[in-house]
Amino acid sequence: MPTEDPWADKPDRFDRADREWARRWAEPSHEEEPDPLAPAGDAYPPRDVYQPQRATPGRIKDAYGDGMREAGPHLGLGIQIGGSMLLFVGLGILVDRWLDTTPWGVIVGAALGMVGIVALVVRVANESSSGSSR
Repeated sequence: MPTEDPWADKPDRFDRADREWARRWAEPSHEEEPDPLAPAGDAYPPRDVYQPQRATPGRIKDAYGDGMREAGPHLGLGIQIGGSMLLFVGLGILVDRWLDTTPWGVIVGAALGMVGIVALVVRVANESSSGSSR
């Protein structure tokens, strides 16, 4: 004699929907029920719905080229940021050795590097926003 499972989940609000889904797809229907989400009329699928196109080497190459053209101004941004920081901190180290003012040259160099980075990011952002509104 089977006993009731004490750990079984209690029925919830999804049980009815699950049973309806199982019934609908388990029984083959001779009459096709209309899809309640389908648009009315003969326009199915609607023309404004995205229809994926088959990928071809030409389309992939064009999409890659378009993406690289759009990302071009931003690709070297990390190298420019790192390079400007290295340049200014390096100049600060050289000034510290020359004038024996450790650590003030490095601190000033780092601060100037940060100002240069902010200016670079602001310039790239302005170019990006003015280019996208064409």
